[in-house]
Amino acid sequence: MMKNKYLTACFLALSLLAQPAGAATPGLWDGSAAMPPSSLQVPETDLIPGTFEYVPLHPVYFDSGQATITHDGQRALDAAVEYLRRHDNLQRILVEGHTDEVGSRNYNEGLSDRRAQIVRNYLTIKGVDPTLIELVGKGEAHPVDQNWTRQGRQRNRHVSIYAIHWAR
Repeated sequence: MMKNKYLTACFLALSLLAQPAGAATPGLWDGSAAMPPSSLQVPETDLIPGTFEYVPLHPVYFDSGQATITHDGQRALDAAVEYLRRHDNLQRILVEGHTDEVGSRNYNEGLSDRRAQIVRNYLTIKGVDPTLIELVGKGEAHPVDQNWTRQGRQRNRHVSIYAIHWAR
C-alpha cells in the first residue's frame, strides 16, 4: 500500500514537471484573450474585421456531482442576464458544461449536459431568448485546471457562457 502511494506521488510530480508553464486553457483564468471553441471558429478569410465580438462571461461553478445552481452561481447568472439584456445585437449564446474527472466518463458527459441545461433554463426564465442559446456538454474532456487538487477540480466543475454579438 505504501509503495503505491509513493509511485502515485512520483507520477504526479513527474507529470507536473512535464507540463509547460501556463498549460491551462488561456483566457479563462489568466486574463489573456479567450479563444472560441473550434465549433464556433470561422476562418479569418471569411470574417470582416471588427464585425463580431466573442465575449466570455463569468463561469458558473457547481458542487461535485451536482447540477444545482448555488447562490454564487445565481449571482454569476444574474450578472450574465444583465449583460445579455444590455446587448440587443446578440447572434448566439454558447453555454458549455464541464466536469472534473471524478466519476465515470459517461456519467460526467451526462452531468455536463445537465449543468448546461439548468443554466439555459435559468437564462430563459429570466427573459433571454432561448433560440439564441446553444448547449454543449464537454464532460471532463477540456479541463481548465489540474484535476489532482481540490482547487483544480472545483475550477473544472463549471459552465462557461459566451456571448457572440455584432460589434458596435
